[in-house]
Amino acid sequence: MQIRALITTFAAVSALTTTSVLAQVTPDAGPDQVLPNGSAAVLAGALPGRSPLAYWTADGNLATENAILFYDDANGTTASPVLHDAAGKIFGWPSDLLEIGGTVYGIESLHRYFYSVDVTTGLCKPIGAANTWKNVYSLAYDATTDRVFAVDQYKKQLLRIARTTGKVTPVGSATLKGYTLVRALAFRAADAQLYAVDQGSDKLLRLNPSTGVVSVVRTLPADAFARIDELEFFGDDLYGTNAIQNAAGDLIACQLQRIPLTPGAAVENVGPLIPEVSPHALVIHSVPERFQWSQSSGPGVATFSDAKSLAPTVNFSAPGTYDLTLTAFALSGPVADTVSITIEP
Repeated sequence: MQIRALITTFAAVSALTTTSVLAQVTPDAGPDQVLPNGSAAVLAGALPGRSPLAYWTADGNLATENAILFYDDANGTTASPVLHDAAGKIFGWPSDLLEIGGTVYGIESLHRYFYSVDVTTGLCKPIGAANTWKNVYSLAYDATTDRVFAVDQYKKQLLRIARTTGKVTPVGSATLKGYTLVRALAFRAADAQLYAVDQGSDKLLRLNPSTGVVSVVRTLPADAFARIDELEFFGDDLYGTNAIQNAAGDLIACQLQRIPLTPGAAVENVGPLIPEVSPHALVIHSVPERFQWSQSSGPGVATFSDAKSLAPTVNFSAPGTYDLTLTAFALSGPVADTVSITIEP
């Protein structure tokens, strides 16, 4: 197989993901401009130091079947070796992955193991015995309390997994009853709550990690040929793998999406569509900082053709000097730069 030839690429991918989170974006709003009355300005913004997109999903299709896929902007898509244990048994259903303190953990839904995995060799080491929950998907991690969570999709049960022993404990009792296909689990540090997607109703759910009690956050856009298969928070932004399906129901591609928690807010695609993948897992290392233009001052109203474009056209309602600000939303907080546009009377 070609997969093992891709191991050498992984070192470059790993180095990129380690450093990219530390990058500091420095917005440049472009040069000041002086224009005749009635003119529109074309801005020339830039984002030096903007982080690349880098994330993992699993598993691949065709030549990368049963492998972890690594995507980053510099290298495109590469893959790990086939996941297997010491006896050579294929761990072919990595339903989700977590990276905790440099160790990568997975949940194997077919053989029912919680395990650690060396992504450079594909070697999986089961933690504890096979569990009795047959349809466990969707890992999430609370770093403050060192708790790993999962979901048994068919038994409608939120679970807690001991990271050192693999022991599985129910949280509450069938608290997910009424939601037919719950998976795509993530932990949000900002409110210490779990978030999940019910594929049956396209609802984004909030789960109390101590009781399992569920509330509905919003309804996601319905798509007969796509579904959210996994979630992860990066900073305080929620991202999901939108799994693209063909007419037969086979998963054939992955599109990373940013999912606002606000009801009705638009879901945004991030990065390219990745073909030949069944994106059951999601580990994010780096995401390009979001940005937006705004008006800081001026005698009238500045109207942007697209406030989320680096080079929008701007029209002004009255002559005078306008300050327009380009803000990038970094993990450490917003950073901004301002350009002055003078419309002569």
